[in-house]
Amino acid sequence: MVVLASSICTKTGKALVSRQFVEMPRTRIEGLLASFPKLMVPGQQHTTVETETIRYVYQPVGEDMYAVLITSRQNNIVQDMDTLHLIARAVSDICDIGDQQDVIMHGFDILSAFDEVISLGYRDNIDLAKLRTIMEMESHEEKIQEIIERNKEREAKQELKRKAKLFEQQRREAAKRGLADPGLGGIGSGGSGSMLGGGRMGGSGGSYEPLLSREPEPVRSFSPAAPSAPSFTSTARGMKLGRKPKGADILGAMKNEVDAIQELTENLSIADETPAAPVAAMPPVDMKGVHVQIEEHITAIVNRDGGLEQMEVKGDLSLIVSDEAYSNVQVGVATNGSQNAQIKTHPKIDKKKFQSSSAIALRDPSGSFPLSQPIGVLKWRIVSGEEGDVPFTINCWPSPTGSGTVDVNIEYELTNPKLELEDVVVSIPIPPGTQPTVGDVDGVYEVNRSRGTLDWQIPTIDASNKDGSLDFSVPGDDAGAFFPVVVSFVCSKSYFDVDITSVTTPDSKDVDYSQVVSLIPDQYAVI
Repeated sequence: MVVLASSICTKTGKALVSRQFVEMPRTRIEGLLASFPKLMVPGQQHTTVETETIRYVYQPVGEDMYAVLITSRQNNIVQDMDTLHLIARAVSDICDIGDQQDVIMHGFDILSAFDEVISLGYRDNIDLAKLRTIMEMESHEEKIQEIIERNKEREAKQELKRKAKLFEQQRREAAKRGLADPGLGGIGSGGSGSMLGGGRMGGSGGSYEPLLSREPEPVRSFSPAAPSAPSFTSTARGMKLGRKPKGADILGAMKNEVDAIQELTENLSIADETPAAPVAAMPPVDMKGVHVQIEEHITAIVNRDGGLEQMEVKGDLSLIVSDEAYSNVQVGVATNGSQNAQIKTHPKIDKKKFQSSSAIALRDPSGSFPLSQPIGVLKWRIVSGEEGDVPFTINCWPSPTGSGTVDVNIEYELTNPKLELEDVVVSIPIPPGTQPTVGDVDGVYEVNRSRGTLDWQIPTIDASNKDGSLDFSVPGDDAGAFFPVVVSFVCSKSYFDVDITSVTTPDSKDVDYSQVVSLIPDQYAVI
């Protein structure tokens, strides 16, 4: 009951594409296919011919080709005919069956279809619909992985922005105390300087003048604030500095690039040509001597039927102490969330005190927190399988009309009224090259051609605006083309509802502190 080979050949028996499922040399299969047309009886209605050892089951494909199965004589001929019909339909889907060259060009795709239908000589349990899905190679897991990668890139860029702001705050604090800029590492500060290509970089005015020419030449878009360094007046023979060397143009070009980089650094902006989704930056925070940062990352994957595939929230509470007088503070924490969470404290935090009074304090009373460095003191993790725990739900209902278009109705609902979502973007995939016709919409929308999505934008979603809808129609007939739906937003509240009740010194004096809370969607999608 084994299929020996599956082939596409011409009417003369020349093999175009052939797949052998048992050990068989090439000359053997070419000989079998070459003898196949000679065994056919003209005018016979049968689609099988036999020899003493093998059976040919064949079907015309186009005008001058045959799809042929070479099997043993003991095989079930009905099953072989069904297998042959499936292979012939698959070949007609893959290429133009009227052109032999097109069959040869798509040979690898045809061989892949053969392998999906027949494995080690035996027919697999597969139909034409499954075969088409496999050959299209569309994977929800791959799409989700792409979403994860885009969110990781976005998170890394947000982390860069946060560290840049922290560095700027540290620099300002150091400037207030009269200390050196910690980010410059002493380069160009004080009275010392460094020589570069015959030039001098001083610390007084931050000016730089290359001494590559004795003639004073203005540098484009650059004027020193301090007096220039004295030029050499030696008359000794050697390198002639009277002409402008090629190095001056190189340094001039380098200076323009340095100016551009400095401008980007001052603006603390990171360019992103292909963002995963529009993301608004968190507003700047005036950091005080004690700064508390609460950051949560949420992952929510819901299938299109409403079932919850994955729900996870990871939270972290960090302290940044920039005033030495508060290096041993105690932080009171209240968790108002009703979810069951796994909570862990830093090894240097007094765990018993936290469990008894919800206070974060060092286990060693004489110890201190590191200055001007973020340190995570508390972590929590929430894993849920309940659909009601998803804070923000999306329902997408694509309905083919039967006339070549699909009507799509998509709704959102904020199920956690304690949260306030801002700059919400719901990205719905649309078929390539189509223009959606939008009807009723709560908010605004934009067609993103580069990513092939319809981006539904809602400025704010809170308890007073907890639901909304969008209706549009688009040419097509595939309801699955509108998934996965990806959601991004900015939220300054905690899902676990973590709150700071107090920040005090060891002798119970209140400390003025600053605080920032963020809920970041790492992966929020309907698949």
